[in-house]
Amino acid sequence: MLQGAQNSSSEQFNPRFVLAIVGLVALAIVGFLIAVMVITADESRRDAGGEDGVLGGDFLLQSNYGDVALSDYRGNVVVLYFGFMSCPEVCPTSMSMISRTLENLSDQELEKVQPILVSIDPERDSPYELAKFVRHFHPKIIGVTGTTEEVDALARDYGAFFSAVKTADPDDYVFDHTSRYFVINKQGELVDAMRHSTTANELTARIRTLL
Repeated sequence: MLQGAQNSSSEQFNPRFVLAIVGLVALAIVGFLIAVMVITADESRRDAGGEDGVLGGDFLLQSNYGDVALSDYRGNVVVLYFGFMSCPEVCPTSMSMISRTLENLSDQELEKVQPILVSIDPERDSPYELAKFVRHFHPKIIGVTGTTEEVDALARDYGAFFSAVKTADPDDYVFDHTSRYFVINKQGELVDAMRHSTTANELTARIRTLL
């Protein structure tokens, strides 16, 4: 009688079944995290806009080569992106997409386009390190940052969301943040905020409508 009970218990415990369940749970968790990342990438601020409520506007931040103002590029199409150097996936993907966009342009078109990465992590991203980071993707891209207050004000003006999130390491953090390509025309006016899913061909076409 005892031997039969043991056999029944052994038949009920199937290691393969347990592993399959664990695998499904892991896939569900990964899928959830990816969904959160994508949703955050397209999230915008509720307090967006300047004092007049209008999105966009001039700014003055610091690069490795000195002060950078949006007004410096009047007559150019500017693509503004908010991110940070230690971003694990979203920012490198977006920088690569901007790089491919620039490669789509002719030399004459490229002269009239200025991509700018605004670091939302001024505590860790110095202008010098930013210069090295963006150069890895394309020599045309400029990296800028400022004080925490300056960066937050600029993000609010453009409707970009970001929030620091602690990691498993108590001394480390990452950011949930908007991943959009803010397109500014030759007059310095914000005309588009293209989603993270935008392709290089789509961004190229949008830029060309403004050149």
